[in-house]
Amino acid sequence: MSKQASQFQKIVMSIGYRGKEIFKPMPTGWIDKHTACVREWIANIFFYTKNGTTIMIDAGYNYPRLAEKMSWLDIDPAEIRHIFLTHQDTDHVGALERDSDGLFRDAEVYLSTMENRYMTGELRRKVIFGLYKLPPVVSDNHRTLLEDGQVMDVSGIKVECLLVPGHTWGHMVYIVDDRYVFTGDTLWLGADGGYSFINSLAEDNDLSKRSLAALAKTLRERGRNYVIVTGHTGWTDDLDFAFAHIDRVCNSLKKQKPHDPDAPYDGYDETDDTEEKARTVRISPQTDHSVPDYANWVPKGMIVGFAGGAAVLSAACALSVPLTKDASLHVKCGVRGILAAGAAGCGAAALWLNALHKQFSYEGERKMAKQIVEGTAAYIQVPEGGRILDVGCGSGALSIACAKRNPQAEVFGIDPWGPEYASYSRKRCEDNARAEKVRNVHFENGNAVRLDYPDESFDAVTSNYVYHNIAGHNKQKLLRETLRVLKKGGTFAIHDIMSPMRYGDMQKFMKELKDAGFEDVRLIPTDDGLFMTAEEARWMTLKGSALLVGRK
Repeated sequence: MSKQASQFQKIVMSIGYRGKEIFKPMPTGWIDKHTACVREWIANIFFYTKNGTTIMIDAGYNYPRLAEKMSWLDIDPAEIRHIFLTHQDTDHVGALERDSDGLFRDAEVYLSTMENRYMTGELRRKVIFGLYKLPPVVSDNHRTLLEDGQVMDVSGIKVECLLVPGHTWGHMVYIVDDRYVFTGDTLWLGADGGYSFINSLAEDNDLSKRSLAALAKTLRERGRNYVIVTGHTGWTDDLDFAFAHIDRVCNSLKKQKPHDPDAPYDGYDETDDTEEKARTVRISPQTDHSVPDYANWVPKGMIVGFAGGAAVLSAACALSVPLTKDASLHVKCGVRGILAAGAAGCGAAALWLNALHKQFSYEGERKMAKQIVEGTAAYIQVPEGGRILDVGCGSGALSIACAKRNPQAEVFGIDPWGPEYASYSRKRCEDNARAEKVRNVHFENGNAVRLDYPDESFDAVTSNYVYHNIAGHNKQKLLRETLRVLKKGGTFAIHDIMSPMRYGDMQKFMKELKDAGFEDVRLIPTDDGLFMTAEEARWMTLKGSALLVGRK
């Protein structure tokens, strides 16, 4: 059944996964002087060589070009005496099945005791969310059954066996010579880091995530420099990248985001896998291709909502013509007038919000939000080892900007992340920090009304366009609550729409601060050319925007 299963997968999976950037196999070649791989369509199998002995990790499909591609690596199939299986799926065991070419007929096969139950027929492997059973595996190779934590010695090659159930019930990860971690189908590397492997192919996705988290914890605690090698998505030596999203699963039902420029359109197309490259080019590690997404202060959903409202009201106005034909002229005009006015109002709001969206966009031409964030962060400087607090961090932009300007400091961004700003979340902040390669920033749930920190906890405090959104609270009291956690000698830079209508008498407030011992207190207008022109401030309803800066 192996040949049929392999060919079936080649046809069906090629169509089903085309363009989704899920399978990103490495080309045939060498990762380094010890580790080589062969590409079999969307899958990789691996060879580890030391002191004249070569062991094999996984046996791939029942693949017609395996011997040919092994010759590109100068590896003789007859010399392979030890094959470690991560699990027994078709694309990991095919070359050992009875109807294969028999390249490894005399090799000893190692797999977990639990995984062996698939091969004995005690269990049937279920995929496609449990809806399809794979054909049973039939192999005549002698098997050595492994337990979790067992350590094998193969002619001086150390192989540590770790059970990581989830994708299959008995999936194993192998750590070779305390450096090379062969993860099989436990880990999937996306453009922005590692996830639990493909959701539709797991026996239990929740168990997969727990197993991956346990593996990450084990490797981190050991503190070694590992080479982490996956079965379908390349390799990396960056632990943070490898385990960036271990609480999430790769979703096979949609195209992956963020986009991975290195992902093939069709993983089964092998035209770029050549002997010349295998012999001359070392395989590069997977790198982080993610880009930050700071969302937009004017979400697209709001624009779509008003545009949809305009369309619905316009349609209702048109339908009212026949529906009110028998009504009085007064009623006709009233109904149509109300509907037309509503449609015009919604349309105008949609156009205005769309213009705001373009102005604020981080990727757009104006990039006003980016200018404001970086302009505010420029006022925040702390000594080595200092602590910075960003109140109302949203998508993390200001926190990350401060962290980049103060790499020797520790930055904390807090936000309640309520449903009114659904595009902002703690996860988005963390993803953005990872994309910016900033590690000195932390994000926590918090509220500007009552900060969960003792007095004088931070060397700098900052905020951007937050307090004017907090209804029912005196803005000067919010400022005082923020300044409460600032250390003596610490600096502050708080940007908001500080108009008298919202903030009251700010000149009096600044005098009170100075009388209390604050120094260099200034209110710097940002609506007259610093962050925006006066005209922009007017039509964007940002008039009164200002920076409150100083030192405690």
